[in-house]
Amino acid sequence: MEEMKKLLLLLLGCAVQCDRKEEIIEKIKLLDIETQAAIVSHIQEVTDSQENVLDLQWLEEGKMCVEELDSLSRTMAFHLRKLIDERDECSEARDYTSFLPSFQDALSKDDRQHLAVELADTKGKLRRSRQELEEKTEQLMDTKNELDRLDAEMQKQKQENLQLLSEARSVRAYRDEVDALRERAGRVDRLETELARFKERLHDVHFYKARVEELREDNVTLLETKTLLEEQLSTARGRCDKLHELEKENLHLRSKLHDMEIDRDSDKKRLEELLEENMLLEISQKQSMNESAHLGWELEQLTKNNEVNEACKSFVFELNETASSRLLKLEKENQSLQSTIQELREASRSLEEGHVHAVELERENRTLKKKVEGLQTQMDQEKQITHDLENQGEELKLQKQKLEKELESLQADRDKQISELQQEKQHLSQTVSSLRMRAQADSEARVRDMEAENRVLHQTISETGVRLARLEADKRQAAKELDGARERAEGAAELEREVARLERGREQLQRELAALAIAGERAEELARENATLEQDNRRLRKQADAAQGISARLATLEADRRQLEEQNLEQRRALEVARPAAARLAQLQHEHSELEGEHAELRAATEELRAHTKRLELGQAALEREKEHLRSSLDASGAEAQGARAELREAETRAEVFRREAEELRRAAERKLVYR
Repeated sequence: MEEMKKLLLLLLGCAVQCDRKEEIIEKIKLLDIETQAAIVSHIQEVTDSQENVLDLQWLEEGKMCVEELDSLSRTMAFHLRKLIDERDECSEARDYTSFLPSFQDALSKDDRQHLAVELADTKGKLRRSRQELEEKTEQLMDTKNELDRLDAEMQKQKQENLQLLSEARSVRAYRDEVDALRERAGRVDRLETELARFKERLHDVHFYKARVEELREDNVTLLETKTLLEEQLSTARGRCDKLHELEKENLHLRSKLHDMEIDRDSDKKRLEELLEENMLLEISQKQSMNESAHLGWELEQLTKNNEVNEACKSFVFELNETASSRLLKLEKENQSLQSTIQELREASRSLEEGHVHAVELERENRTLKKKVEGLQTQMDQEKQITHDLENQGEELKLQKQKLEKELESLQADRDKQISELQQEKQHLSQTVSSLRMRAQADSEARVRDMEAENRVLHQTISETGVRLARLEADKRQAAKELDGARERAEGAAELEREVARLERGREQLQRELAALAIAGERAEELARENATLEQDNRRLRKQADAAQGISARLATLEADRRQLEEQNLEQRRALEVARPAAARLAQLQHEHSELEGEHAELRAATEELRAHTKRLELGQAALEREKEHLRSSLDASGAEAQGARAELREAETRAEVFRREAEELRRAAERKLVYR
C-alpha cells in the first residue's frame, strides 16, 4: 500500500506539472468535493513537501548562496538516508531469497521428486515463457519501431505544442491586453465625458473672467463717483454752514420784526388815543372859541372900566403864556414823532434789504434742492450697484466652492486611477513572473516526465487535433481581436495624448482656480469697499435729510419773509395813516391826556417785555433740555456725532442769541422804567 501510495503521489505530481495540467485540473474539478480535497492534499504533499521530491534545478542554476545550499544539503541528506534505508531493506530481501536453495537441499527424496516434477513443469513453463519472450521481443522490436515513429511524431507534436503554447501565451497576453484596452476604452469614455464637462466649465471660467474684469471697471467707476460725491458733499457742507449763518440772520430779523410789530401796535394805540384827544381838543377848541367870543363880548363890556381892563389884560397874558408853553411842548413832541417816523423808514429799508436777501436765499435753496435730488438719485444708483456687486460676489464664492469641490473630486479620481494602474502594473508583473516560473517549472517537469508523456501520447493525438482546430479558431479570433486591439491601442495612444492634454488643461484650470481665488479675495475687498461706500451713502443720506430739513427751514423762512412783507406793507399803510396824524399833532394843545396815554403804553410795553422775557426764559430752558438731549444722543450714537455737534452748536448759538435778546430787553425795560 505504501508503494501504491508513492506511485499515486508520483502520478499526481507528474500530472499537475505536465503540459496537459489544465485538462487534468478540469477533470479533477468534475469529481466529488471530498475526492477533490483528498487529491489536492496529495498534490500539496508532492509540490510543497520536500520529503517526497528532490528538486534538481540547482544543477542548472550554477552558483547559489550559502543559505540555499544549507537547506538543499539538508534535504539531500534526508533523501540519501531514505535511499540507504531502502537499500538495506532490499539487501535483506535478497539474502532471504538466496537462503531458500540451501534450505531445499536439506529436503527428503520425496520432496525432491516432487520438486523434480515441479522443475519439469517450471522448465516447460520456462520454454513457453522463452517462446513468449521471443514473441515479446519481436513485439518489443515492433513497439520500438513504433516507439521511434511515435517519438518522431512526439517531437513534431512537441514542437507544434510549444508553438501552440507560445501562441496560446500570446493569445492570453493579447486577451489581457484586450481587457486592459477595454478598461482603458471605458476610462476613455469617462474621460471624454469629463473632458466635455471641463470644456463647459472652461467656458464658464472665461465668462467669470470677463465678469471679474467688468466688476473691476465698475469698482473704478464707483470710486470715481465716490470722489465726486465727496467733493459735492464738501460743497454741500459749505452751503449748509452758510445756511446756518442765514438762519441766524433770519432770527435776528425776526426779533427786529417783532420789536417793530410791538412799536407798530403801540403807535396804532397812540394814534387812536391821539385821534380821540384831537376830537376832544376840537370840541374844547370850539368851546374855548365860544368862551373867547363870550370873553370878547365881556371885554367889550368891561372896557368901559379901567380896573376891569387891567384884570383882562393879566388874564389874556396868562392865556398867551399857557398857549405858548403848550405849543413848545407840541413842537417837541412833533420832533420826536418825526424821529420815530425816520426810524420806521430806516426799518422798512432794512426790511426791503432782508427781502432781497431772502430772494437770494430762495434761489440758493432751489439750487440746493436740485443738487440734493441729484445726490439722492446717485446714492440710489450706487446702492443698486453695490447690491448687484454683493450678489455677484456671493455667486462667485459659490462657484468657487463648487469648482474646488469638483477639482478635489477630479484629483481623487486621478489618484484612484493612478493607484488602479499601479495595482494593474503590479498584477501584470506578478503574472509575468508567475508565468515565467510556471514555464520554467513546466520545462523541468517535461524533462522529468517524458516517459509518462510517451505513454499518454497516443491518447493526446486525437485531442490535439481538436485542440489545434480550436486553437486555430482562437488564433483567428485572437488575430481579429489583435487588429481591434491595435486599433484600440492607437485610439488609446490618442486617448493618452488627450489625457496628457487634459492634464495640462487641469493644470491650467488649477492656475485659473488660483486666479479665481485671487479674484475672490479681490471680490471680498470689493465687498468691504462696498460696505464702506454703503456707510458713506448712509452718511450722505443723513446729510441729504439734513439738507431737506434745511430746505424745510428755508420754506418756513420764505413763509416768514412773506409774512414780514405783509407786515411791512401794513406798517407802511400805518405810516401813511400816521403822517396826517403827525400833521394834526402840531395842532394838539392838551398834553395831560397824551401823557396819561404814554404812561399806559409804557406799562403795556413793560408787561409785554416781561412776558417776552418769560418766553425767552422758557425757550432757553427748552434749549438747555434740547442741549442735554443732544449730548445724551451724542454719547449714544457715534455715527451721528458730527451732526449732533453741529446742532448742539446751533442750539448754543440760539441760546446765546436768546440770552442776549433777553438781556437787551431787560436793559431796555430798565432804561425805560428809569427814564419814566
